[in-house]
Amino acid sequence: MAAPIVVGYDASEQSAVAVRWAAAEAARAGSDVLVVHVWGFADRPGGGAGSSPLGQAVLAGVQAVADEGAEIVRDADASVAVSAAIGHGSPAQALVDRAHGARMLVLGRHGTGWFSEALTGSVATGAVQRATCPVVVVPADSAERSTTGVVVVGIDGSAGADTALLAAVNEAVLRGSTLRVVTSWTRAEASATLSYWAVAYPGITPDEMALAHAERVQAAARVLLAERELPIEVAWEVTEGPAAHVLTQASAAADLVVVGARGRGGLAGLLLGSVSRGVVRRSRCPVLVTRADVTA
Repeated sequence: MAAPIVVGYDASEQSAVAVRWAAAEAARAGSDVLVVHVWGFADRPGGGAGSSPLGQAVLAGVQAVADEGAEIVRDADASVAVSAAIGHGSPAQALVDRAHGARMLVLGRHGTGWFSEALTGSVATGAVQRATCPVVVVPADSAERSTTGVVVVGIDGSAGADTALLAAVNEAVLRGSTLRVVTSWTRAEASATLSYWAVAYPGITPDEMALAHAERVQAAARVLLAERELPIEVAWEVTEGPAAHVLTQASAAADLVVVGARGRGGLAGLLLGSVSRGVVRRSRCPVLVTRADVTA
């Protein structure tokens, strides 16, 4: 049986969009869904509700929120098996703990309560950094967009990018979508370093070397995919520009953007640096952040 999909729900419409996305993904992948509502205080049994009748009533109300999320899954696709659970304490850690061994952890991009400021605060950042499974961040307005039949993946030649590529292949095959494989490169800015470069490397400019590296990355990825008989179309693209900007632009015509948790070159620092924050914050479609140590 396929690993379950874990999704956070906080009763906001934004998190409901994430739950519906998780339901659709589960139907494609043949996975179950676990809806998790996090509340309460760290290191307090029962989230601080206590064992009194009042405490039990509080817990019942909290469980009702999780059950509401499960009902959204059933309404979206009755064929998907779903269960609901609550957690308390650190939201990021509670979600990560629940998602251990999961197919993926799905979060809404905005929300209320502990989802508030999910992109700039500690919850989403902490969940992405700590999770042992892939994490998907779903924009609140993604449900309003028409499907494009395109999955985009950013690659840079690192092991993390290879994992992202294979995950993107899997997602494209599940959807019957075109896979768009993007590698970005950036032009060198004028500086004293360029004068040194002209002396040290007289036969090639920094721009030419960056472009050549991007083309080698794509060539290696072609070899990797050539070993597989894919029932989908694959489009290859080398684009000049900062990685976050290139992938954000590509998201406007995609159903999903896939990036690796770690990388180098144009996609370096995807977890902690500006690239991942930029893509996840500004992407027009859901973003899947894969793990380098998890096979796609």
